[in-house]
Amino acid sequence: MIRESLPLEMARQVTPRALRTYAESLGWKPVPNGKRPWIAIFHRPDSELHQILVPMDETLEDYGDMVGEVVRKLAEFEKLPAQAVLNHLLLPPADVLRFREVSPDAEAGHLPFEHAVGLINGTRRLLLSVAHSVLVPQPYHPRLSRSEAEEFIGRCRLGQTERGSFALTVSCPLELQLSLPGMGEPFARQVTTLLMESLEALAQASDAPKGEELSDLARNPGLSANLCEALLMLRPSGDRASLTVSATWSRALLPSSRKPSRQVQLHQETFEMAEVLAPRMRSQPQPRPARFIGFVDALRGQPTSAEARPAGEVAFTLFDDAEGEIHARAQLTADDYASAGAAHLASGLVFFKGVLRRLPRGSWIDSITDFERVMLDEDGIPADAAHGS
Repeated sequence: MIRESLPLEMARQVTPRALRTYAESLGWKPVPNGKRPWIAIFHRPDSELHQILVPMDETLEDYGDMVGEVVRKLAEFEKLPAQAVLNHLLLPPADVLRFREVSPDAEAGHLPFEHAVGLINGTRRLLLSVAHSVLVPQPYHPRLSRSEAEEFIGRCRLGQTERGSFALTVSCPLELQLSLPGMGEPFARQVTTLLMESLEALAQASDAPKGEELSDLARNPGLSANLCEALLMLRPSGDRASLTVSATWSRALLPSSRKPSRQVQLHQETFEMAEVLAPRMRSQPQPRPARFIGFVDALRGQPTSAEARPAGEVAFTLFDDAEGEIHARAQLTADDYASAGAAHLASGLVFFKGVLRRLPRGSWIDSITDFERVMLDEDGIPADAAHGS
């Protein structure tokens, strides 16, 4: 068997921790190694006779050679090119998305320039759309401008294309952390998971009845008109052309299934479904603003580079004559956030107008206006001014 050569300088940049985490994620088991702290020994999950020696001291003279040997054995176990494993080890903990087009142009090794530009722009809008749906699922996002989503996109990195095909690779680092109730995973993992779930739902909806179910946000919180329109920018030309989207999860944080990757193939029927779905989701009737009064439960905002004052997510307990208490969250500007903070410190009420959305992970309020503290009179009754239209 011909041993795949690896760049020694690249191998030297791999950290011992990255090697250990990668091996453990594949099920390799540690072996007691006595009094040799400069190496860690692991054996394959299916054979104690097949072992690797992971160098733990980066100052070893042959550190790069030892890393290369470990990488080759891990690659052989995974049935992957050693260079692909080495590239993964050099990334910070990240999920890697791969968009591979199968078409006559791609097989010939080139794409029309405008189509290639559309692939990159469409991929950006696709990820931005899903990031917004992670924050607030809705059929159409009028503005893709949430700071959390923009920060996620800013941290993503574009990888090299592959020989023999056109494949766009996007690395999504897991370092960005947001406090979303009920979701302990990193924001990037929420985006990559929701993207794959949404694309699989589209791919499986080959008939009209299933197509109707796609607009149900309770079942498909990641699907939106924005996602469908972005996907159409990635559509390859030709009746038999397709797009394969895969996600390789970071070995530092495998999903609960422990499967290292997930893949979905999008044929022309999928793009046709997205073409039908986009205008339908854009035109869904939007709920009208209502008036709300209640208490501020929690302030989760932070200052930003553009605004020194804190702004961001606030949790409320609101009161409704028909439903009683409603627990909901909202995104507030710096001015409204300051009013919410003052009311919270004084255990006082707030009043505002907004659009209440019932979502899978709790209620959310959009389009907030007229936000103010409720001033009480001497008897503790809200003043009339707080309830003005």
